[in-house]
Amino acid sequence: MTHSRPAAIVFTGSSRPMGPGDFIWLTALGCAARGATTAEAVCACIDTVASGQWAPSPQLICDCLDEMARARHLDFSHDGRYSLFTITPQGRGILAMMLALPVDRPTTPLGQVGLRLKLAFLDLAPEEDRVSHLTDLIEIHARELAGRPQTCAACNAPGCFGRMWSDHHTDSLRRDLDLLRRMLTISNSQTPGDGCSANGMRINCISN
Repeated sequence: MTHSRPAAIVFTGSSRPMGPGDFIWLTALGCAARGATTAEAVCACIDTVASGQWAPSPQLICDCLDEMARARHLDFSHDGRYSLFTITPQGRGILAMMLALPVDRPTTPLGQVGLRLKLAFLDLAPEEDRVSHLTDLIEIHARELAGRPQTCAACNAPGCFGRMWSDHHTDSLRRDLDLLRRMLTISNSQTPGDGCSANGMRINCISN
C-alpha cells in the first residue's frame, strides 16, 4: 500500500473535520508536549490508541516529523543514541489548534481514531478549552444518537440478527455519550499535563 504525502495543513479559522494527516500531527505534537520523544514512540502511540483501525506507514510518520521540524513546530536533536523531538512554543500553538478541530462521524472507523487520539491528549489543553472540546464531542455524539433509526420488530429487512447488532451499536454510542459526560464532570479538577496512567497514554518514553 502506498501513502501520499499529506497536503499542507491550514488551521487558521478552520472548522474542517480532522483527517488522517491531522492524526499524525496531533500525535507527534502531543507526545512531544509530554517530553522529548522519538519517531518510534509516535508510531507506537498511534498503534496503541488506534487499536489497529488505522495504521499509517512509518515513512509517512517520519515525513510528517521532518515537515514539523522544518516549520519549527518541533526541535530536532540527537543525544548520541536517539533522534529526539521536542515541542516548540509555536508547536504548542499548533497543538491547541489541532485539539480544536472537530471529529467527523465519531462512530466510523476513522472517526473513532480521531476521537481516541483527541482524548489521549486532551489533558494537555487548558481547563477552559478542555470543557469546550468535551462539550463539542458530547453534542456530536448526541446528534449521532438522535439520528439513529428506530428499530422495528415488524420490519423483516434487517433480520433478527441485524436488529440485534444495530441495537448493540446504538447502546455502545449511548455508553460513549455517558462517558463523555462523566469526563466533562471531572475535567475541571484535572491539571493540564497530568495524563492518565491508568489508560496507558504515557507511552512517549524511550524504551531501552
